[in-house]
Amino acid sequence: MADQRVAFRVHFTPNGGGYSALEPVTGASGWGKDLAEARTVITEALELYFSEACREDVEKALARRADAWSGDVDIMV
Repeated sequence: MADQRVAFRVHFTPNGGGYSALEPVTGASGWGKDLAEARTVITEALELYFSEACREDVEKALARRADAWSGDVDIMV
């Protein structure tokens, strides 16, 4: 599969739900093998980022966790 730019919708749910990378929103109609692997990598990276952010500034991190939110992230797969 050739490299392609894909925007994924990312959702965060408070209270232990954490981050999850949802279906691609551009560049592909479904996950497929490569995109499924990208989904796993995105989710793991977001969890790692959040755990690092918690160590750096707990109050700000907790404020970010207060509400559910969604956003898009562009990556190359």
